[in-house]
Amino acid sequence: MRADIRRALLLLVLLAVSAGIGAETWRFSADQVSSTQSGSKSKTVLDGNARVESDKMVITASHLELSGPDYTHISGNGGISLMDMERGITVTSGRFDYDREAKIIRFREQVSLVDKEEGIVIRCESLDLQEEDDLVIMQVSVRLIKDDMVSRGEFATFWMEENILEISGRPVVWRKDDEYRADRIRVNLDTDEIVMEGAVAGALTTSSENDE
Repeated sequence: MRADIRRALLLLVLLAVSAGIGAETWRFSADQVSSTQSGSKSKTVLDGNARVESDKMVITASHLELSGPDYTHISGNGGISLMDMERGITVTSGRFDYDREAKIIRFREQVSLVDKEEGIVIRCESLDLQEEDDLVIMQVSVRLIKDDMVSRGEFATFWMEENILEISGRPVVWRKDDEYRADRIRVNLDTDEIVMEGAVAGALTTSSENDE
């Protein structure tokens, strides 16, 4: 599971980085395009059915804005969709903002990440990926589904290097027929170990009526 979750989340950074730099040819279209090229104040704005695509990736939105020297700042709103055509991963949200200098990408409003190939689904209202810290912060109605494990809570932090997922805010983890509840739940995605803290409760389902 380690490689699957890391692969899906790291794609958020790769998609945004590729939109501003790289040797690929990027094509764009929109109902209206305006561009100002003046050093640090350079800006390109795509309004209405905005679309930016390469041979590998497609970004669509109602409004896309690329600004700064070498397009270090990328933002968009209105039906955001980022698709990796090679890997079959799609990220959708109401808004997104990427600061390439700070290496932070933010998604807001009905965030959804779907990796069809690996069977991963992540949903929340706010997702921040801090590239330098290998840290992902998810907030408000967080859901993470992978194979037979479903995690739910109001807040979740994922340390990508350690492959640890911590869930708080009335967290619940379901794994097969088992259920775990606590004030805070930490899941080691390498070992599937679950550690619970505070007001712990749960239900374990045995394989037969004769099992203890």
